[in-house]
Amino acid sequence: MKQFFNYFKIPFILIAIMAIVCIGVRISKSGSTEITWTNEDTDLTGNVFDYAENLTDAQERELDELISSIEDRVKCDIAVITLDRSLSLEGYKSQPSQWVMEYADDFADEHKMGYDKAYGNSIVFIDNLHREERTGRVYSWISTSGLAMQTLSQSDCEEIMDVALADLDDYSDEDDYYAAYSQVIRLLPSYFEGGSAKALKVLKPLYIAIFSLAVALIYVLFNWSSKVGDKTTKSTTYVENGRPTITHQGDVFLRKSVSKVKIETSSGSGGHISSGGHSHGGGGHSR
Repeated sequence: MKQFFNYFKIPFILIAIMAIVCIGVRISKSGSTEITWTNEDTDLTGNVFDYAENLTDAQERELDELISSIEDRVKCDIAVITLDRSLSLEGYKSQPSQWVMEYADDFADEHKMGYDKAYGNSIVFIDNLHREERTGRVYSWISTSGLAMQTLSQSDCEEIMDVALADLDDYSDEDDYYAAYSQVIRLLPSYFEGGSAKALKVLKPLYIAIFSLAVALIYVLFNWSSKVGDKTTKSTTYVENGRPTITHQGDVFLRKSVSKVKIETSSGSGGHISSGGHSHGGGGHSR
């Protein structure tokens, strides 16, 4: 029996790890508290601020309703802002590509945005149609804070805008902008609901059992032959011309040489502190 467990120890260890992970995810999910709207400090009464007049009144209302429904799913306060002016005179000291970032962060701070509390869970998407003279580019940004900052990485924000804003250009009309901005909002839940929810669907007892059995079977098939010893010697292996022959082989240590190579690593998650002193994350897009 001891040899049996020793032989299958790797599959048993895999089963134990999968079981622990499954239990841990379920405990974490069951122990989490429901986030409700509790921010009474914000002065915002809507979700769409179309200063560039990219949208019709009807499209603004539809986008506002869409955002309200998505807010309850992702538990974040969401705002969409459009501009059509250079931000070079706003007093920002950063590069043109970061002006929209600072504007979005300041907007969230000034209006105390947050689903759960002031300066809490929030997402601000800004699209500035002005083509900056210094770069010849149009810039957009998604600013995150709280839960959104923890969930959406810089690459996530950039990916959302790369997909949603791909078809926008200087000749886009109201329908083009509405379709693009709507897609930005509709893409958000897939990133928020792709964590523990997916893990719970995958980590079911039946799936764990099937996976573990498959690993065990593969392990046995690939290692069975290695457990069978091959006969590598016979009575004449070390005999030549009737006399025993033993060949001695050895390694001679000649010198020691050590080489050192510095491996560069990247640190930080893209988070930053706004001028208002609050933590924000997010990512940018240009076209």
